[in-house]
Amino acid sequence: MRVTNRMSFDQAQGQMMAARDRALQAQQQVTSGKRVDHPGDDPAAAGVMVSQGIAIQRLDTIDKTISSAQGEVQTADGAVQSVSTLLARAQQLAVQLGSDTYSAAERSAGAQEINSISSQIVQLMNTQVAGRYIFGGTKDSAPPFDASGNYQGDGNVRQIEIAPGLLQASSIRADVAMKGAGGGIDVFGALSAVSSALANNDGAGVRGAIAGLDKSTDQISAALTSTGGILSAFESAQQVGSVAKESAQKVLSAQSEADVFEATSNLTMAQQSLQAALAVTAQSFSVTLLNYLK
Repeated sequence: MRVTNRMSFDQAQGQMMAARDRALQAQQQVTSGKRVDHPGDDPAAAGVMVSQGIAIQRLDTIDKTISSAQGEVQTADGAVQSVSTLLARAQQLAVQLGSDTYSAAERSAGAQEINSISSQIVQLMNTQVAGRYIFGGTKDSAPPFDASGNYQGDGNVRQIEIAPGLLQASSIRADVAMKGAGGGIDVFGALSAVSSALANNDGAGVRGAIAGLDKSTDQISAALTSTGGILSAFESAQQVGSVAKESAQKVLSAQSEADVFEATSNLTMAQQSLQAALAVTAQSFSVTLLNYLK
C-alpha cells in the first residue's frame, strides 16, 4: 500500500489531536485535583465512586435517623427516671404512714399525695415529642394513658435502621413497664392500693401494699435498663457508622482525586508529547504544501 503525503499528514494530525487531549486531561487533573471527572475517564473507578457515594448517602441518612430517635429515647429515659423518683416517694410515704403512730388525718393527707403522684406519672407517660406520644407504641397520635392509668396504646415497639440492614428498637413497651403486661404488676394499681388503705386509715393495708410498690420500682428499673441499652446501641452504631463513612470517603477520594506529583509529571510528559506531535504535524504540513506547490 502506497503511503501518500496526505495519509502521513492525517496520521500526524491524529497523533497531534490525541496528544492535545492527553495534555488537556492532565491539565484538568492538575487544576481540579480530580483524576476522574467523567465516567469515561476511568469507567472502573467511576463505578466504585458511584457505589461509595451511595454508601455514604445511606450512612448519612442512618446517622440522621439515629440522632432523631436518640432525642426521643433520651426524653423517654428522662420521663421514666422521673417515674422512678415519684415511686420512691410513694414508697417512703407508705413505709412512714404504715406505722400505727399516724392518725387518720395524716394518712388522708398521704392518700392525697399518692393520688397526686399517680396523676404526675400519667402526665409523664403521656409525654410527646414533635407531636407524637412516645409511650403509645405505634398508636402515637393520642394519649396512651387516661386519667385512671388505663393503657390505650398498643404493644408494638418502633424500630429504626442503625446500620445497613440492621434494625434496633427505638422505644419501650409502656404496657409492660407500667401495666405489667406479660406477668408483671400494674403500677397504677399498686399506687391505688396504697391510696385506698391510707384513705381508710388501714395501717395493715398500707403495710401490705408496700410489696406492690417494691415490684413497681423493680419494673421501672427494668424499663430504665431498656432505655439505657437502646441509647448505648445508638451510640455504638454512630461510632461504627462514622468509621464506615470515613472508610468509604477514603476509597472515594482514592478513586477520584489525582496525586499532585503524578498529575504534574503526567502534564509535563503530555505537554512534551504534544510539542513533538505539533512539530511532526507541522513538518508533514510543510512537506504536503511543498509537494502541492511543485
